[in-house]
Amino acid sequence: MRDYTYLGGARFTVNNLFRSLRFDIDRLDMSWVDGEKPEFSRGFRIVDNDEANTVTVDGEDGDNLIYSLAYIFSKEDGADNFRAATDEYLKAALETKEYLVTSQKKDPEGRAEFAEAVVH
Repeated sequence: MRDYTYLGGARFTVNNLFRSLRFDIDRLDMSWVDGEKPEFSRGFRIVDNDEANTVTVDGEDGDNLIYSLAYIFSKEDGADNFRAATDEYLKAALETKEYLVTSQKKDPEGRAEFAEAVVH
């Protein structure tokens, strides 16, 4: 596996932060030396291997993604439970574009619309 990728013609180093059977989360840091700075220069890439979908996030969404991973990690016992809870969070986050786990929507009865049970 290579440790770099190209987005919009710019080269980014790739550091894997999370891996499960379905998802990969990578930190992307641009190797940029001259010319005009691209709009996306640092952030995260979420790869959904089941749906063949890749999303890049930065700024506030990137901050919310990392906060949510740390939050889920603190609430789950064991690596398998953490992976399962993170997979459920990422399914909801990719569908709703809401990357803060504590803000994911609930149904009228107060249950998570997605399996976001890690929060409560």
